[in-house]
Amino acid sequence: MQQDALGPGYLEDAVRRADPDRALCARFLPASVRPDVEVLLAFHTELTRALAPARSAAIAGPMAGLIRLQWWRDVLEGARTPDHELAPPLLLALERGVLCRETLLRILAAREVELDPQPDVNVWRKMMLDGAGGVQRAIGEALGVRDEGVLVRLEACGAAYGAGAMLRHWPRLRQSGRYLFPGDEVGLRQEGKAFLKACDAASLPVAGRLPALPAVLAERDLKRGSTQAGLPRGLGDRLAVMCAGWKAARAFQRSGAADS
Repeated sequence: MQQDALGPGYLEDAVRRADPDRALCARFLPASVRPDVEVLLAFHTELTRALAPARSAAIAGPMAGLIRLQWWRDVLEGARTPDHELAPPLLLALERGVLCRETLLRILAAREVELDPQPDVNVWRKMMLDGAGGVQRAIGEALGVRDEGVLVRLEACGAAYGAGAMLRHWPRLRQSGRYLFPGDEVGLRQEGKAFLKACDAASLPVAGRLPALPAVLAERDLKRGSTQAGLPRGLGDRLAVMCAGWKAARAFQRSGAADS
């Protein structure tokens, strides 16, 4: 991307291509926070790209990814000049209090863990809650949610979505070398369902329902398993998110998020 690439609509298009599920869910957020959430999702995409196998002959294994992640850690901690086009709007969102630095660092730490896989389900659970879970927590924070109990449930929502997506693409992910659940598909499904239960999206207060929209996809993916590996989302998935999104958005507007 060029330095001037972040013009109107650019990030929205880039996020839609790289992260279509979360981009669809983000469409139902209030216009006031949507640009900052698009920056968040683009940041998450950059961290995920760091997991790609090293292409340099001089740097092998996970080292290249760890270097890229350390660069972003330095940016977030103020130890590096932000010479990436995404860094200024990300830091601005932090300065304005829309995003929380601690949450972003947890998301980054989860990607570091993925580059150092361990066959321990407890390590995997924390990685999911910090990573995919951290993304949904950050969206809740952007919406003004401050109730820690609600934010923890949003982390569980994100982890459930991440587990569902992992299950959905299980055969391909096993071939890619990505750090997967340290067990089989049955165990992964059980873990995803446990995250989904901990989220309990249907009983969330109004302010928590919009950032919990990925729970709709998590529930469908965990029921379906890997039968759609490699295939794009079907119309049923998109319609389910849209229906839930419209209801959550209307409730949010009516309430003014007074219970956030």
